[in-house]
Amino acid sequence: MKVVALDAGGATLKASVVAPGVTPTVSILANHVASTSTNPSTVFMGQKLRELERQRAKLRYLRPVQRGYCVNWNAEAELWAHLLTSTEARGLCCCPLQLLKVDPSEHALVVTAPLLAPAVVNESMDQVVFEELGFQSYARVSAAESCVLSYSEFSERAFQESLGAAKPPAKRGPGRPRKKGKTEPLTPPPVVDEDPLRFSTSSCHLVVDSGFSFTHVVPVIDGKVFMPGVRRINVGGKLLTNYLKEIVSYRQWNVMDDTPVINELKEALCYCSLDFDNDLKRYHSNRQERKHWVLPDFVRTFEGRCREDEVEDVEEEEEEDASADQQQPTRPTDDEQALEMGVEMITVPEVLFNPSDIGLNQAGLAETIVQAVEACPEELSDAFYANILLVGGNTKFKNFRQRLERDLRSLVPEDFDIELHEPSE
Repeated sequence: MKVVALDAGGATLKASVVAPGVTPTVSILANHVASTSTNPSTVFMGQKLRELERQRAKLRYLRPVQRGYCVNWNAEAELWAHLLTSTEARGLCCCPLQLLKVDPSEHALVVTAPLLAPAVVNESMDQVVFEELGFQSYARVSAAESCVLSYSEFSERAFQESLGAAKPPAKRGPGRPRKKGKTEPLTPPPVVDEDPLRFSTSSCHLVVDSGFSFTHVVPVIDGKVFMPGVRRINVGGKLLTNYLKEIVSYRQWNVMDDTPVINELKEALCYCSLDFDNDLKRYHSNRQERKHWVLPDFVRTFEGRCREDEVEDVEEEEEEDASADQQQPTRPTDDEQALEMGVEMITVPEVLFNPSDIGLNQAGLAETIVQAVEACPEELSDAFYANILLVGGNTKFKNFRQRLERDLRSLVPEDFDIELHEPSE
């Protein structure tokens, strides 16, 4: 029986058919529906919703997942069915994307479920999977366990490939007879330890999952979540986007209704500062350091762009193709609507490391990691710090890894090594 893997995130749904020897193709769908003010009874999703967004239609969005947990299973079931069984092309992306179109009666389902979810959420998921979608079997797994499994398989495969690339040992010559007699094993047999509290340090991972709804720090021991060490920060991509909307609306233009535009801006320009105080002074004192984000007009352009980056690209192409007859790219005009971005580019990601900046009474990411490790068996602390996995959209901020490592180094004893790994590795 084939297996369908579904990652039910707060912002997007990602699904793929998993089969031995087959490269999986991931299908993506935005995890929300919308209706128009003129036709509130009709719900749009996928391709049609994307077209309405391009037409700047006034939409009323409904997100089934709030704060990481599904609160509207009717809408979520429609989205799951649309992604898994629909023949319509294209979900979240602008380019065509073939949805799965699977037969639930012939497939098993593996779906990611949030940690610490109320029992009613899991019971509702069971009903949707079996009664509405018609799957015969399914399994709920945490995102942290899935990440550890995927990373471990990748690391093992890379290790085996490195062994295969190594030079083979020299063959024994014909004049050298093989030594007879009993030989000792190269490695001693594994010792079976019946103590359930002892774990293998080689299978200890600390997953930092910073996604759309929240940030989780999850210790995983021998492939299983160690629940006493799980920690949550109520800061995710949605909060950061809303925070950026409020800043821009207060200082420049009202963009409270332009969430997709501001989210695109956040992903393109925001980054984690490695010297926050000096960067603040630099952006305040020197306007030349600031960036300008050109807003789409939804007539000729449907995506924003950075004016400074475009000027640099044009200048490079002018230097390379100065003697060519082809038409050169045009420079951005002054009548374009653009947002000036300075300190906003660093203050938004800074919330991950200092939630108190916006009034949240929670520890920052580095402090939360230390709290999670301290809640685990003490003899495993060094293993956790040496196996930190960074997953989730917020970890894609520029300098995120370097900033987190720097903050951790000031909190962790010097005799502990700190190693942060990303899925791309």
